[in-house]
Amino acid sequence: MNTPRQNDLDIFTRIIHLGLVIFGLLAWGTGEWADDYKKLKHIGFYVHSWIGMGVSFFVSLRLIYGIIGPRKARFAQWVPYARDRLQFVWEDIMGLIRLRLPERQPRQGLASVVETFGLLVFSVMALTGSLLFFYLEPGIKARGTIHFIKEIHEVGEVLLPLFFTVHGGAVILHAFMGRHYWRKMVFLKEQ
Repeated sequence: MNTPRQNDLDIFTRIIHLGLVIFGLLAWGTGEWADDYKKLKHIGFYVHSWIGMGVSFFVSLRLIYGIIGPRKARFAQWVPYARDRLQFVWEDIMGLIRLRLPERQPRQGLASVVETFGLLVFSVMALTGSLLFFYLEPGIKARGTIHFIKEIHEVGEVLLPLFFTVHGGAVILHAFMGRHYWRKMVFLKEQ
């Protein structure tokens, strides 16, 4: 059922991940500042939108890398759409019910669901944020299509903390169990 874990993710995957973590947290943290776009002075909007473009850059890199990158980084290798991959997800959920943490290869089982959810959330946020960056006129209240795009973008106020909590919580649980996988993601040796 469980396979030994070998976290041998390539350096580019780890750089992209680190960029998404840093810019994602900064974008989420400055999200409330962006609401000043309606005012003539809108420094919060500019700060948030430029950080958001950093998120868009790293999301774009991840999407491209997920299609043409090394085999292990490609979406076809880990997105949970096949019966056998969904079986791993089910086994992981049943293991958690029995208070056992899954021990699988990176991006397999329940981790693949969490990472797919995060990739979708980040992609939607990057797309809507980029559209707002280019088409929202600061100093003027958003209306019509731009208002709709802004409303979709604001769903991130709920989805990003949900993703950060689940993904970060899993990292913390694994660390408490002596599995310090996070160390490799920040270019330290795994213990």
